[in-house]
Amino acid sequence: MFNNKLRGTLLAASVATASAVMSGTAMSADFYVAGSLGLVDQDDSSTDGKFTSDFTTGTVTGVNPPLTIPAGNKVGWDTKFDDGDGFNLALGMIIESFRVELEYSATDADVDKHTGVSAAGIDLTSIDAGVLITGNVGDLGVSVGDLVANGQGSLETESFFLNGFYDFHNSTNFTPFIGAGIGYTNIDVDYKPSNVQIINDDDDVFSYQVSGGVSYAFTDFFHLVGSIRYRTSDDASVNSSLLPAKFDIENESLMYDIGLRYNF
Repeated sequence: MFNNKLRGTLLAASVATASAVMSGTAMSADFYVAGSLGLVDQDDSSTDGKFTSDFTTGTVTGVNPPLTIPAGNKVGWDTKFDDGDGFNLALGMIIESFRVELEYSATDADVDKHTGVSAAGIDLTSIDAGVLITGNVGDLGVSVGDLVANGQGSLETESFFLNGFYDFHNSTNFTPFIGAGIGYTNIDVDYKPSNVQIINDDDDVFSYQVSGGVSYAFTDFFHLVGSIRYRTSDDASVNSSLLPAKFDIENESLMYDIGLRYNF
């Protein structure tokens, strides 16, 4: 989902970083590959937007004649997600107690429901959903609140991170660690409550993560690894399929994952 320019930038940065590190430490470094599966606790998201052009509401009970909302007025709602899932793949090197790695990660969380829909300061919750459709469509027989409470759709991410870790070595086979990383994330937003497509768009944004966990060494080569990752990013800027509006979508999550690391 990443565009070619972003892929090229990430690849160039990754190669440059890896080359710089390996040129000075290759003789003393060990390398590893790692993979893990995880449960994603996608945080509730505030969907804040503005109309990009004038919007005329539908003619429904309580809104007759229709209203024309000028461009620049706010429109938005809150979104709650179900628990999701994800996976991580990484290639890294070990330099004494430090590790540096390149990581690819993907997550997927389904929408539970949307609440608190408003436009130009007007609470639309109890108004017939026909108000969202320009023209004389009449009442649809379902309120905006009920329409968006039937949450369908998802928020999916694909990320590339450059991570650094510090391992707290001790006399046992258990090794606690902490880490942090920076990267880029593609956020794919698919909001279609009650099967009405409101947003279907994606955006590439800067992101970062911090993590902590523990590994257990079965052998010198195989390690079982469990971790908790806090991830956040810049807001994704996406267009609406239904309204003449652009929205900023928050993206913040906790990932609980377990996997294996193989040291060469």
